[in-house]
Amino acid sequence: MRGSVFIYVLWLLTLISGLVFFTLYQLRYSYSRSSHFVENWTFLYESRALAFVGVNLALKDPSLLRLKSPLPYYIGNRKYRIYVSAEEAKISLPLANKEILRSLMQNIGMEEKRADELSESIMAFLGRGTEYYDAPAPHENIHTITELLYVKGMDEQTYRKLQQYLTPVATLTNINYAPKEVLLALGLTDSEVRSVEEQIKVAGYVDFNWLQALLGPSRSYIALRFVYVPIPLYYRVKVVKYEPSYDEMDFIVSGGAVLDAWQE
Repeated sequence: MRGSVFIYVLWLLTLISGLVFFTLYQLRYSYSRSSHFVENWTFLYESRALAFVGVNLALKDPSLLRLKSPLPYYIGNRKYRIYVSAEEAKISLPLANKEILRSLMQNIGMEEKRADELSESIMAFLGRGTEYYDAPAPHENIHTITELLYVKGMDEQTYRKLQQYLTPVATLTNINYAPKEVLLALGLTDSEVRSVEEQIKVAGYVDFNWLQALLGPSRSYIALRFVYVPIPLYYRVKVVKYEPSYDEMDFIVSGGAVLDAWQE
């Protein structure tokens, strides 16, 4: 009888211990999920605010747009880096054609055949070609640059390269901030690119009449592919939180509004 009572008590203690440990585990799991949710929500809120901080700083000092180094920012124990650049320094996907895209790809080291196939595929993806798609392209109005990952033949490595030079925003390219690869793709020669870079160093910007004179009458149409404002209308902002945990968010900002936001 005593043995049966002892076994029963032992079984009861084991059951109670199991329930206690299970309850503690559930509480710990719930706290962890709740804490993670609050952390994510805080980052989404703060990163959006910091995107505007970055743009406002660039508006006050446009020279920041030419720097590769980030702007540091601290909120409590959270440490951020803000990267701001001119989004209109890139080639606009809504305005680009196959020849421009192919030229860009070759400028960044892609072989000619691969560049020809991929540029055709992108045009088809955007609804301006039919080689790879039987139905109307669902991405005719592209909203986020990450949509390029769905292009036939696109791989992660190629996307990482191209997204530095392409934008989903329908805008002419700002010649005052465009990199050499973009300027070459839009029709300038190596010597003309060097002249543009030198003019920006001397005068701070390039204007329409100056570029037309540089190009000459037979090639002056190329000047119509650019905008010349010294202060951009569209900005790309990457907000990176690196302490106490890592997270990042990309924004396209214009006119005091976020046009696009995404995480890669």
